[in-house]
Amino acid sequence: MTESNQPVCLNCGSKTAEDYCISCGQSTSVGRITFRETINDFFSSTFALEGPLFSTIKLLIVNPGRLFREFISGRRKNYYKPVAFFVVLTAVYLILREASGYDPFHGQQRMQSENIPDRAVLFVAAGKFMVANINNILFFLVFSIGLTQKLFFYKKYNLAEYLVVGFFVAGIYLLIGMAYILFTVFVFYVHPQINMLFLFLLILYASISFHLNVTFSSVIKHILASLMAVILYVILGYGFSVLMVYFGLG
Repeated sequence: MTESNQPVCLNCGSKTAEDYCISCGQSTSVGRITFRETINDFFSSTFALEGPLFSTIKLLIVNPGRLFREFISGRRKNYYKPVAFFVVLTAVYLILREASGYDPFHGQQRMQSENIPDRAVLFVAAGKFMVANINNILFFLVFSIGLTQKLFFYKKYNLAEYLVVGFFVAGIYLLIGMAYILFTVFVFYVHPQINMLFLFLLILYASISFHLNVTFSSVIKHILASLMAVILYVILGYGFSVLMVYFGLG
């Protein structure tokens, strides 16, 4: 194979004739993101933590769209894998919530002593289940972001690639949750509903940064996509919680 016909590493741009780039180590057979790759990533992330975590977090805060575009296009060695990113931050979130003594049911002891209509008991219990198991419910957020991005911007990427965006955004949302816990525990109590506003703004910011559309019509499209993602997340997460409580699994 001549030098001009050598494959080019999608991560660093170096030419190489090997299965792995000699410059950065990424596989030269990187293709489009698929569900199979995402599932393999999920299981491998349980046992192996790879990639520069803090530089990934920094870029997700400063310019998330750049990270999304580069990761999807094949430049993956420089960034933390999305599923591993989500799993690690979920673990840190749970550890912080436990260590800080944060009470997700703050102020609800009074509500328990009041007379709650029988028909409302299930829904109150489902709400508590959703809050207590938010680490599992967040998978619905990943799906909601991926699906709404695909619905509104269907021509650019496939659903699996949009789910990558969902995992990264959900990871950053976990960081916001950690900041909220610390603020609530050590400064003063803030109602958790404010997290929904932060979530909407986070998805909107990530969507605009990802697609680089700033016209009036495109911004409206981003707003609708972000709002629908939040609504779908609440519907799916709360609906799942209702089913779990109803069948006695919660």
